[in-house]
Amino acid sequence: MDSSFIGVKGVADKMYRHFLNLPHNQTEEEKLYASIRDAEIQLKLAEKRFNEVTDPDLIDYAAYDIMAARSRYEYLLKMAKRQMGV
Repeated sequence: MDSSFIGVKGVADKMYRHFLNLPHNQTEEEKLYASIRDAEIQLKLAEKRFNEVTDPDLIDYAAYDIMAARSRYEYLLKMAKRQMGV
């Protein structure tokens, strides 16, 4: 049977979750990709904050924030590459 076939139960579950604003059941791969997208957004926000601060103490904080966000993003990319066998 085709794995993309959802069936009546699957459609009903999707509608139920949509109307109640519940998250759908994600696979591990979907969770990883969502984490990568979130990490990329967090990195961009950290870079924006760094470019906007003027206080020397906040510049240090923003720099560390960028390093932490970049490390998380790179780690998640490595995990995804491992899963894909690249």
